[in-house]
Amino acid sequence: MRRNIPIIFSISVLLTLILCSACTMLPSANQLPDAARLQVSEPVEPPRISFDEAQHTIPAYQLDPDRVSTFIRPIYYIIGIDVDESGNARNWIFGVRRTSETEMLAYDGKSWVTIPWSAPSDLEEITIDSIVSPARLFSQNTAVIVRSPPPADPERRELELKQGIYTLTITSGSTSRILAFNATTGELIAQS
Repeated sequence: MRRNIPIIFSISVLLTLILCSACTMLPSANQLPDAARLQVSEPVEPPRISFDEAQHTIPAYQLDPDRVSTFIRPIYYIIGIDVDESGNARNWIFGVRRTSETEMLAYDGKSWVTIPWSAPSDLEEITIDSIVSPARLFSQNTAVIVRSPPPADPERRELELKQGIYTLTITSGSTSRILAFNATTGELIAQS
């Protein structure tokens, strides 16, 4: 038994030295290689786009490719996807007519995507100068649009404009509210 005491003592001292040197030998955070650094970051939400920015960048089209002149497309339908409390959206979609064709133009803040669209023939052209902008619509109707206190589930808002009426669909969890506004005045005309 006495022969084991020096061996156990030696192993204990050796373990103590190993543990102490490991604690003092760690490199500082600045000396860690890039791959070893753990970076914790919050997910970055893409920026929202104002209606004005999207509307002003709608691509024009050429009526005759041999001519230089371009024309602004008449707008018949507008959708804002995932609209925030300021009236800015993650994406804007415009239903437009080009001569005899109709198409949807989707904008994500960086580029436009063209989507074929078979539009109903009875849609009225939207005169942008005669409507309330989504930003103004939201600021004018904040009390109706934004709940206080906020619901437990985050809200998602989709804004649609056609035939002179803004329709705002607000979904939170499994419930949804639909608000209709006059596009010219911004006044609430119906809610369900």
